[in-house]
Amino acid sequence: MTNYKNEYKKVFSRLPEDDQLAFNSLDSEFDKHFVTEDAKYEQLHIMAVSMIDSGQNYTEYYNAKTKDVARVASKKLPKYRSKYWSDAAILGVYFALLFSATIFLFGEIVISLVLPAVVILILAMVPFMNHGIKHQSSGRGNKQMIAGILFLVLFAGANLLILFMNSNTLSPLKVAAYDASLADILLYILFVMTAAASLYFMFSTDSWAGRIIFIVLFIYSAGRLIYPFDVLNGLSSFIVQYFMFIGLIIIIIAQYLRSKSTGES
Repeated sequence: MTNYKNEYKKVFSRLPEDDQLAFNSLDSEFDKHFVTEDAKYEQLHIMAVSMIDSGQNYTEYYNAKTKDVARVASKKLPKYRSKYWSDAAILGVYFALLFSATIFLFGEIVISLVLPAVVILILAMVPFMNHGIKHQSSGRGNKQMIAGILFLVLFAGANLLILFMNSNTLSPLKVAAYDASLADILLYILFVMTAAASLYFMFSTDSWAGRIIFIVLFIYSAGRLIYPFDVLNGLSSFIVQYFMFIGLIIIIIAQYLRSKSTGES
């Protein structure tokens, strides 16, 4: 089986600088369309060889912007599912750990408007992570460097918000807080991490039955997280008291339907 990645790199190394810049841009554009790696490098190899055989440069041969060329070519290429939400959930697990550490160190369980701000920063930094940090090794130019820098700025900002959530500056953003015992803190941290992990597996699993299980776990954990506070009392009480039983019924039904469909197939 031909290793098109290596073959493409050999061809790429012989291209003039302007053509290398164009093909770097094509590479990045294919990533934006979620083309699988094998298909991407095979297509890039075919395109580069065809251009070289014609004796023309990129501008003469393709006569179109790289984003347009990639958009047309990617229509017939296999694609993988966007990992945006699973990448966001991975970052969520990290920040959940950091949040848990601050709770443990300060001995205070807090709900603050800082937390939704951190969520917004996570959602904003994922594209920069995908097109910056993950692609730095490929050396695709200044755009990836800028994306990497923006990711680091947003990442550092989110870290600082959580670390200084209990500071005098950010204390006005607190919605509710209370001093808890060590046992309560550890239990709260357990549900923080369960919610974060459930969110990750919810987006990363391909099984709809498995996804239902993690949705149930996430909802129950979220209910337990807001239950100690005077926030959405009716909803949190319902989740804590009844939702796990409802969730178990949903999980059992989902597993039954899954096993039934598997048996029929």
